[in-house]
Amino acid sequence: MGTKLAVEECRQWKLVGAIIWHSALFMLGATIWHGLAFPGHRHSSTGLSIARILYTLMLYAFTLLVLYTQRRVMATIDVPPVHVARLGWSGKSWPSLFIARCIIRTRQLWDVVDVLSFYAACVTSSCLGLYLLQPTSSSTRLQPLLTYGTVLGLMYAVTYLIRGKSMLSFPTLHRHRYFRIKQRLRAVARTCLILSTTALLASLATNWLLLPPQTPLLSAWGGWTGVLGLWRAALLAVWAWAAGGHVLEVVFTERVAMASDDDLQPTAPLLEALQSKDPMVQDWCLMDLAAVAEGAAGCRKRQAAVFSDETGSSGWIPIARYCLTELKDFVAVMSAALPALQGRTAGSGGGKGGMKWNVLQLSAAGGRTVNRSQDMALWHLQARYHRLAWSLRILSGLSAAGLRLDKYGVLQLSTPGLSDVLTTLLAVVTVLQAFIKDTSSIPSQPGTATARLLDKLIGSGSSSGGAAQSQQQHHVAAAACALLDVAKTCTYRVTNTYGAVLASVVAQSKSPIGTSAQAQALLKGFLTYEE
Repeated sequence: MGTKLAVEECRQWKLVGAIIWHSALFMLGATIWHGLAFPGHRHSSTGLSIARILYTLMLYAFTLLVLYTQRRVMATIDVPPVHVARLGWSGKSWPSLFIARCIIRTRQLWDVVDVLSFYAACVTSSCLGLYLLQPTSSSTRLQPLLTYGTVLGLMYAVTYLIRGKSMLSFPTLHRHRYFRIKQRLRAVARTCLILSTTALLASLATNWLLLPPQTPLLSAWGGWTGVLGLWRAALLAVWAWAAGGHVLEVVFTERVAMASDDDLQPTAPLLEALQSKDPMVQDWCLMDLAAVAEGAAGCRKRQAAVFSDETGSSGWIPIARYCLTELKDFVAVMSAALPALQGRTAGSGGGKGGMKWNVLQLSAAGGRTVNRSQDMALWHLQARYHRLAWSLRILSGLSAAGLRLDKYGVLQLSTPGLSDVLTTLLAVVTVLQAFIKDTSSIPSQPGTATARLLDKLIGSGSSSGGAAQSQQQHHVAAAACALLDVAKTCTYRVTNTYGAVLASVVAQSKSPIGTSAQAQALLKGFLTYEE
């Protein structure tokens, strides 16, 4: 079976696994929901019935439709930012995020169709769920039910996209699927309560504006009983959607082994997967390759296979070129924006639900408007965070392993070689240190009340960070600090392996950024453990 077919089969089985775990969570929520039914509800009687089973199956069928459309809009790289200088929209302002993530996405027709399908599935599932799950004693008319269902479905879809929940965030430490899903149940329950209540208030306000004068507001809703019945029905619908989103992220961010130690050519599937046009497949390949480079359990032979070719053309050279290109592009984008970084940067810190470092965060901080180069630098840093970290780990891990595995001298004789890896690692450390220094020296100004309110409602997880106890609070990108730690760790891995001999290697090499003397000074800091 070819690598392309194997990856496609893996993708399908991952979706099947997500459906299985999602069905278990749905049954858990439905059991609790039925057990706490109001008196007079069509599901308040004990025991099973044909109607109860049919209603649940119909609701779950449309919930699976939402799950499938969520999978269609899911991605591993955030959409490019929208920058409109005349309107003062930077890449992380809420109008820019709304247009980029909720409407135009990647500027391709099929992506827009997927987003519209996601909206339609959420609205359809919401209206059907409210109709099937409302109490039998309720006298709610169809118009308020459709209003509440439409508002609830659109509100969930928009918040899911604008908060970057459709962007997969890969974990640093991989645990079993059960523990990762269990950890997210509290967030699912919180989403149910907040979203159902907010959508209900918005629907009531909409009906109040549309009703003729002197008409009781709750008359069409069937009184408070009908309102509470619809709100309770919305809880189960939102539970199913939110649980599906979390399960998809857990399942699709698990490591995929592209080959095994028993394969005759274990490196070939990795190289073929790296040429895929699907960013998700590329990320799975890089994640697996990082584990191989660092000598994970069951990957010893795969690690040695990278240096098994004396020319390096079937192992080290294509892998190193791919990772070096990723890192050099990052250095070029960041260095181009550094002279102009005098405005805001991505929000630091993590909200109550944590921060996704690979998603550009909404910021309520004030300051001068950023330009397009700053937008692209921030987007490149956060959208490609995981790729950059994996590339650093791959290069440093294979370089360190080459001391004992590279019997043909591929690291020293080929291009790219050890010198290219070391100078690129030092360049990444240099540009990240300069980025953090510039952004941390700029005091953040309080944003407008509207921006702060939207920041809280959308819940993007951004907050003003830095020295909170000082008079000047600083906005530093948390992703830059985390990536700098990874870059320093990887650089130390190489310097600890080869030692002081690397000084002559750097002296004879050209640095991607700065001068050779600056690279030598930084290398000296690593060799003396001063960084």
